[in-house]
Amino acid sequence: MHGGSTSSRLDSDVGDHGSFPLATSVARTLQYTPSARLKIFLSYGHDRFQALAFHLKAALQRRGHVVWLDIEKLSAGIDWEEGIAGGLSWVRDAGPDGRVLLVMTPHALRRPDGYCLNEVARAASLRLNIFPVMVAESAPPPSIGMLPFFDMRDCVPGDLGLAKDSREWQDLMKSCLESSAFLDKAERLYAMLELFDSITSYGVPAVAGLANLGLFPDFDDHHLDTPRSSSVRRLLSSSPTRGRSASLDVPSEESSKDATSTLSTASVQVAEAVSVNEAENVSASAASAVVGQGTSEDSSAIKVDDDNAVSCRKTRYVLSYDVSCYVLALQIYQDLTKSGFSVYPVSTTGSIGLTMEDGTKPSSREDALQWASAEKDGKLILLLTAESVGRPHGVSLNDVSAAMSAGLGFVPLLVRTCEIPLSICRIQWLDMTDCLIYSGDAIGNGVTASLNQVRYESRKDQLISALEGTLDHEGQQARLFSLLAPFNFQRQISHLTENFIGREWLFEQFQRWVQGSAASSSTRELSNQRVFWVVGQIGSGKTSVAACMVQSCPEIAAFHLATQEDEQTHNARRCILSLAYQLTTQLPEYAHYLQSHEPLEEMVPVASFVELVTHLLIGPLTAIARPSKYKSLVLLIDGVEWLIPASSSSQMPPFSGGSWRENKDEECFVSMLPMLVSRLPEWVRIVLLSREEPPVLSKLRAFDPPDVTIEQFKHENDQDIRRYINHSLSKLQLSEVEFEKAAAQIGTDSGNNHEFGMEQVVELIARRSEGLFLYAVNVVQAISEGRLHLHELAELPVGMGAYLQQFFASHFADHDMYKHRVRPVLEVCCAAYEPLPVATIARVLEWDVYEQRDAATVLGSLFSIEAGNDPETQTLRPFHTSVLDWVRDSSSSGVFFVDVASGHERLGRWAAREYQTLTRSNASEFVNLNYELEATGDEKLKSKIYIVRNACNHLMQATGEDCMQLVAAFAADEKFQLARRLLHVRAEGLQSFFHGDISREKAQELLTRRQPHRVGSFLIRYTSRQQTYCASFVTGLDEASGAPKFRHNLIHHLENGSYSTVPQKDVTEKTILYPDLISFVEQYQRKGVLTAPVARAAPLNREISR
Repeated sequence: MHGGSTSSRLDSDVGDHGSFPLATSVARTLQYTPSARLKIFLSYGHDRFQALAFHLKAALQRRGHVVWLDIEKLSAGIDWEEGIAGGLSWVRDAGPDGRVLLVMTPHALRRPDGYCLNEVARAASLRLNIFPVMVAESAPPPSIGMLPFFDMRDCVPGDLGLAKDSREWQDLMKSCLESSAFLDKAERLYAMLELFDSITSYGVPAVAGLANLGLFPDFDDHHLDTPRSSSVRRLLSSSPTRGRSASLDVPSEESSKDATSTLSTASVQVAEAVSVNEAENVSASAASAVVGQGTSEDSSAIKVDDDNAVSCRKTRYVLSYDVSCYVLALQIYQDLTKSGFSVYPVSTTGSIGLTMEDGTKPSSREDALQWASAEKDGKLILLLTAESVGRPHGVSLNDVSAAMSAGLGFVPLLVRTCEIPLSICRIQWLDMTDCLIYSGDAIGNGVTASLNQVRYESRKDQLISALEGTLDHEGQQARLFSLLAPFNFQRQISHLTENFIGREWLFEQFQRWVQGSAASSSTRELSNQRVFWVVGQIGSGKTSVAACMVQSCPEIAAFHLATQEDEQTHNARRCILSLAYQLTTQLPEYAHYLQSHEPLEEMVPVASFVELVTHLLIGPLTAIARPSKYKSLVLLIDGVEWLIPASSSSQMPPFSGGSWRENKDEECFVSMLPMLVSRLPEWVRIVLLSREEPPVLSKLRAFDPPDVTIEQFKHENDQDIRRYINHSLSKLQLSEVEFEKAAAQIGTDSGNNHEFGMEQVVELIARRSEGLFLYAVNVVQAISEGRLHLHELAELPVGMGAYLQQFFASHFADHDMYKHRVRPVLEVCCAAYEPLPVATIARVLEWDVYEQRDAATVLGSLFSIEAGNDPETQTLRPFHTSVLDWVRDSSSSGVFFVDVASGHERLGRWAAREYQTLTRSNASEFVNLNYELEATGDEKLKSKIYIVRNACNHLMQATGEDCMQLVAAFAADEKFQLARRLLHVRAEGLQSFFHGDISREKAQELLTRRQPHRVGSFLIRYTSRQQTYCASFVTGLDEASGAPKFRHNLIHHLENGSYSTVPQKDVTEKTILYPDLISFVEQYQRKGVLTAPVARAAPLNREISR
């Protein structure tokens, strides 16, 4: 959007260009016919100058453009912020035909509550085309301070003493708006908007008139002296080293009286010296242009100079990050500088700045950005986390805006999954989410981070390769992220590995297996040699082992952790997609294969689970060569028992009347594992970790016996537990007084008068753990938090069940408090299908502000509150899922028993309340959700999607007639059912109603079979004759016979990868494009065209375009 660089300061007043020719001093005419219908967001203040804004709006509409005006678009009941955001998104979607016209007045831009400040900030973050128009003296927001402005201050009354509602003021405004000066300037403004997509475009001074443009004061001019500086700024600057371009001067003997000024939709007079090169930069919205004769020699010379500059100067890089990423930023800085890159020194305070090599100290981030922009193609290396780029307080957001203004490029590095700033969302980011190991309570809460050297080494090579020229500026990685929607397990991995110790015996076995040859002779079958299977009881530490393997074993290229508390991780389809995404970040050959074969946008939406396994795992991995770096490549799956469909109780009822694939064993990932192993190349191996449960053992009997059954390694397991206890307690610096008190108490109880020290503490805890790591972990945690003292260890029960009973009895002795404050939370956590933020639980339980604030105090011993500094992002989790299993078992938990049905009822009623509240103000609230953004969206979006996915499931598992009435109300709510269909399509794809390569006649036969006939019944098919997809649907019923009428919409795959209902040759700038097949179906479902999918009744013989 912005062609300028950083801020500039002028010695003269704003817009003071008295030495320049008058705007009417022109000699040639630029003929043009606007062909594009612009979409213009009009940002203005509700003040004394708003009549001018309304005048501009009316004139632009008369010229055929569409203008967004708040008083027309925002009505009672509409959320103001969301309405503004929607208007700016509308401009963004218009692409080069979108504009933001900012009418600058003091009221509109006053700080901190100026009416337009938020609109400008949003527009800048979306990188929209902002055209500032100065109507009355006002300070610009920093995000547009580098832009020139169009000056209309002489077109409004200067007497501000009159009341804005007075008749005198209104008459003055009317006369000004009818004056020739205003009309002339307004015509120039309209032409500028129609011809150029940026106010910094080359031809703007010629069309707008140099005297009508100005620069904002208080911006340091020398910051802009870079090859990326806007040509407009250079023309307007009064610096002697960058004066006006001679080519734009009009000879002095030309009198303004002799010149003509015909400014209209049909023609605009411009200075003779507008060069051919500038004319070529006129916006594509101009259909034809005849430009006065000129020469492009100067501009060609500049281009050659720029090319030479690029070849002889090294790109300059600046790192921007939050303090939690300092260790990673420092390592990147050291490695890049060692490799010869020019990188600005990092800071210990987060974000930019430190001591320069010559010993000087830069004063601010502005100096760093100025340094980077002083050479062509400077770039900002942006470490992406919620703390760095999360809105509105991300510490790097200002760096992003300033870098955009300075014309810097971006190198985004994803360190922790977060919402990517929209301004850079199409730039490929490098995935570095596994490069840091965190310790502490939660990220941002006393957290420390250390470098995962094993993972970083592979990422470093990728980063250097990217910086050397292979950065993907078309967003292929972002495209894959959106399409494959990988899970983010970084929080779990950091938590599980924070105090990991031991298990060397298990890792030795793993290394022998991974380094061994699968083709070697052995008593085991070939498939067994390529699977490393670890089993153990709940609480034995399997997931911690898996997390440590992921962090420390470079052979592991992709992994999946299926967890009890998050049912989304049980989805086998999403598991495969997540594994595929991870492989694209580790194996360039694999990523290239996916991008060069069948379009993923076509394959993924319509493929069955079996086809996904074939096309995303078996096919690509078989086709590419084994990476030379490793002897074997490993896929790791933890929590195998949760990937068996019977383990899940909240499957969403089908929307298509069922299909052939429901409950088929081939749709179960665990059942498919033997086939998958046999078809993968021999250098690809799989690690499985599971409980020793009959369903798992039955489905994996081809791999019997397991390589490691943890309980069978009793000696090694006990030694690991002892080492863990000793290591953890040694860091606590327990006092001699505590040991003496413990010796007196325990010695008396046991009749043992010997010394009681660390060795005895370790032995006592280890014996009572009965080989269960979870027991030891919880005891150590209780001691470290002061909830358990050494002299109380003699009272520790034996085994996890007894420990939990004692824990609850001691911590919740006040049963009334447990009943009213703790048990409701446990009910909700037991019933929830996904971990819930504290803010959501507060709304479910209808806590007041005090109860929400005290949640950590009341629940802290039982739960951990993780990730985030506010309730909307903080997630409440029990210290282990075994707690939820225990409280659900009435025979074990006794008075602490939790009724899960009550939790379902609480969640179901909350979902109904939230839905009714939100749809009361906006009936389409849930229909218009961006379901594709669930993985990266904020918690409010995730909360709404949770309601759509689970509201009915919760209510159906609750008791009470009124809950069934709520289910009936949801079932009768057409918009809610549409929202569920949209979510289902986004989660499961189109495969249940994709019928493969069938004819039009066969499609109509299938649609006719559906009884009763229904308008909106549809199916998706492929037509080999047209080599494209097609939506076949019922458009109406014959009034006489009731027979269905059909329509067949072809869905064309365009050259740019998007989809359209028209072929490539007929695509225009107004054609609606869809990023993938699912988006097409979603949009037509929202329109009510496609309402009732017709399920496939048999296995698919699929033909796909190549």
